Amino acid sequence: MNAAGIRYVCVGGIAVLLHGVDRVTADLDLVVELTPASSLKAIEALLAAGYRAKIPADPRGFADPKIRRQWLDEKHMQVLSFWDTTRARPDVDILVEYPLDFETLYTQSVPVTLGRGTYRIASVEHLIAMKRNAGRAKDMQDIEELQARENKHKKS
Repeated sequence: MNAAGIRYVCVGGIAVLLHGVDRVTADLDLVVELTPASSLKAIEALLAAGYRAKIPADPRGFADPKIRRQWLDEKHMQVLSFWDTTRARPDVDILVEYPLDFETLYTQSVPVTLGRGTYRIASVEHLIAMKRNAGRAKDMQDIEELQARENKHKKS
């Protein structure tokens, strides 16, 4: 995403992990800028990197807001999932719609440097809001862990 110049924010389990919570996750959840040009660049970048979509349709349709809305409304698709053909990297899920206002999510995201790259992850506040909206048991546990970590940092 960085090499392709795509504005994105990492959310979900990897973001929780990068905020210091010991957690296991099997995929990388991303919110990308959903303009037609940017979302198409994101899909093309994943395909060029050896990822393939899990859906039986051309994933480039994701760039068309009408098709994306149809996938959401008719198929109840929350994410467009990709798998790595080498099986060496985690699956990548791109959210079909913004969980929060994208500009706010992006500008308040936290840059994290890993190796030679810097990646944008959702702020703790935004992760908690997204996980509260999802409401699953594992999300509630993530919220508790994130809040405990934040409280610990505020005390020190």
